[in-house]
Amino acid sequence: MRKSLRAALVLSALAGVLTATAPASASAVNAGEQFHVCYKNSDCNMGFSTGTIAWSLPSALVNISGSVVNRRNSDYSTTVIFETFNDLGEKRTSDSRTVSDGAKRINFSPNAGHIWRIKITVCQNFPGVGQRCGTPENYSRR
Repeated sequence: MRKSLRAALVLSALAGVLTATAPASASAVNAGEQFHVCYKNSDCNMGFSTGTIAWSLPSALVNISGSVVNRRNSDYSTTVIFETFNDLGEKRTSDSRTVSDGAKRINFSPNAGHIWRIKITVCQNFPGVGQRCGTPENYSRR
């Protein structure tokens, strides 16, 4: 009985040491929310952006990765605007990426914490006409 008690105490102490020295868990990052936003909702031929929004909890940081695509051999360019908002609806950041011909990879983290919503707008930049934007899409932290 004494050996059993001693073994139980040793195992209990060892479990405590292992628990105390275990690495702290990192912030939870979801697998990512997919997005696909076009200049014109009915026609993605002219320009679009596609990718993943990875929300990091509990800090509400975010990483955006994917691509911005413009029709090859066109006389215009495509700009995608990524606007972030906090839980009160206040705008935190605005970043844009432009491509003139083909596709451009994107991978960035907006320089702000507590991001709860991202608005993505795809715009076309026409020579002599200016910028025309499609309907924005909103993505929210769940």
